[in-house]
Amino acid sequence: NHDYHHDPCACSSDPKDCAQVNYDPEDLSRFYMPGYNWYRAHEDLKLEVVGLDLNKFMDGWNMSAKAEELKFADCQWTQCKADCYGNADARADQAFDLFRDRFEHSEAKNLLVFSHYPTDYFSSVPEFL
Repeated sequence: NHDYHHDPCACSSDPKDCAQVNYDPEDLSRFYMPGYNWYRAHEDLKLEVVGLDLNKFMDGWNMSAKAEELKFADCQWTQCKADCYGNADARADQAFDLFRDRFEHSEAKNLLVFSHYPTDYFSSVPEFL
């Protein structure tokens, strides 16, 4: 997430502009990350991996903060502060939508769900936990 300071991803709504997005699971020179929010099924393991961009919750350590008060604090270091905040909000909304969809529709026995932050950062969205 701190890479956003100089990554065009902070200012763009197109994942192709992001330095860390890698659509090719065979390209081992970088992490496989095919978008802001994504999932990949591993039928042989009865597992689905779900990656969520929840950078909006960077200050989620503050358990008294409400979800609507939280912002991706690193946006202050970008050249597009307002766009960055808007993108982080939109990506978090998309993340929760994807999580609900995979929770309801995945045929995998197990979901491995991850984001950048520990689960206690999401106390402001108890329905997520």
